[in-house]
Amino acid sequence: MRRGKVYLVGAGPGHPELLTLKAAQLLKTCDVVVYDRLIQEEVLALAKPSAERIYMGKPLGRHDSRQDEIHEILVAKAREGKTVVRLKGGDPFVFGRGGEEAEYLAEHDVPFEVIPGVSSALAAPMSAGIAVTHRANASSVSIVTGHEAKEDASRLDWAALAKMDTLVFLMGVKNCGKIAARLIQHGRDPQTPAAMVQMAFWHDEHVVTGTLQTIEARVKEAGIAPPATLVIGETVRLHDKLKRSDRDLRRRPDETHRFDPAPVPDQLFRIAVGGMGSEVLGFGLECRLFDRLEDGREARSLAADFGWDAQAAGEILESLVSLGLLEKSGDGYRNLELASRYLRADSPQSLRPMLLEQARQCAVWEDLQTYATRGPGGHLPEDACHAEACESLARFAAPAVVDKLNLPESSSVLLLGWGGAAYKSAVSNRWPGIRFEHHNPFEAGGADLKSGAVIPSPGPYGAVILSGLLASCGPGEVRRVLEEASGVLEAGGRLVLHDSFLPTGALPPPEVVLGTLARRTARGSCRGWSLERLRSTLEALGFDHPVTSAMPAGAVLVQALPAARAVPAAAGRTV
Repeated sequence: MRRGKVYLVGAGPGHPELLTLKAAQLLKTCDVVVYDRLIQEEVLALAKPSAERIYMGKPLGRHDSRQDEIHEILVAKAREGKTVVRLKGGDPFVFGRGGEEAEYLAEHDVPFEVIPGVSSALAAPMSAGIAVTHRANASSVSIVTGHEAKEDASRLDWAALAKMDTLVFLMGVKNCGKIAARLIQHGRDPQTPAAMVQMAFWHDEHVVTGTLQTIEARVKEAGIAPPATLVIGETVRLHDKLKRSDRDLRRRPDETHRFDPAPVPDQLFRIAVGGMGSEVLGFGLECRLFDRLEDGREARSLAADFGWDAQAAGEILESLVSLGLLEKSGDGYRNLELASRYLRADSPQSLRPMLLEQARQCAVWEDLQTYATRGPGGHLPEDACHAEACESLARFAAPAVVDKLNLPESSSVLLLGWGGAAYKSAVSNRWPGIRFEHHNPFEAGGADLKSGAVIPSPGPYGAVILSGLLASCGPGEVRRVLEEASGVLEAGGRLVLHDSFLPTGALPPPEVVLGTLARRTARGSCRGWSLERLRSTLEALGFDHPVTSAMPAGAVLVQALPAARAVPAAAGRTV
């Protein structure tokens, strides 16, 4: 598999004609675009139709809510061998958290490159006819975050800032008054000119001017809303003289501006007409689930409202998170901006009736309703199609799994599950003298699981590989297999799990989450174990420091050693 690469790309002020040539070329050729709410529809439209578009916008006021998930997605997609564009408004390294993302990529040995963009700190004043430096009255400029002003323990030196010629505050609408007050408090003249610039370089750009003393009232009176940039200093006076600058940027047909997570309606319609995503969305719309999630709610609390099984409610909510409709934070599940705007019944921009009708034409969700009410059922016999699917995934994954193992030549390996021939070939190619055994207790509808003969040989083994465990076990059977596998390991032996349904910290891709829910609804197969639950179970069995690695095809590799030893850090990421 070819090695993927991540490009941290600055989109500049937002208009597609102000992208760099390199940014535009990358958009036209990349496999994946990861973007957030300040990216305009016209910019996304430059990406090729087959490119995967992943919206990772953060709700206003909750800027840390998805950053860890963004990190994980960038690594996972690159490790799939894909070219990834992480598209950010302005410049990636100017209050765009691009530095954090670059650090994470470097720590995980993922190739990356940074493509600069014009930061709004320079573009917004420029668009408003304000030169941030000027030979007559501005020899210095400072770029400051507008969020810092609301913190009690500020890292900003306000006395020093008050002496700077030009100040540019990004994301400063909410704290405009506090910023002005602090500067005046530290000696800045209350009559210093100030301007707030909204929608820079767009045709409905709005600029409000005043002084430090009056700017807060002017901004409120004009109804300025984020995103906007605050500029303070004598060069603001240039606005009246230069605001007539002719501009020939292409206009939108409807003359409007939008900072929606684009193309939101198109994404929703695609979800509404396709497979399990259609069922989950239709079910959520029909029961008006999104109307109850403007504030954070725990799955158990929401289940009580609807009379649902708490575990089933959690899986349905996780599926909606994977589709980008909800977010999960410390206070539970809540709507993202997209759901608040388009999916709530009482929203002025609600698309609920149209989406619900589309979903009804393409899917039915009676089984999902039954599952939500009754919860997980018993294990059903596996059919030939299921066996072929598990075998193909194991065959695909075996070389990559074996490549991540570190075993002594004198060891022995037991494979429990699918992919016997592929694993035997991969193991013997790497360790020609190693003893390899294979037993699949999941064949024939899991007859061995029911009879009790999960592992026919007492061992001991240097490693036990569990392949397709979650896909083929019923409720209560996963822990039993883990217990028996740990019991046949030699001292210092390694337990290895390769599976499709274990999240890696960030939520797995939608197809993995929805596939798990579909199996649960239709087959009653085992519940999707979280890494937290797996860690607790392994610790109870005497293991310590389980380590995970993201694998191709949405799967995860987990390695665990007895508590006396730890898996080498290079093998993956501690759970």
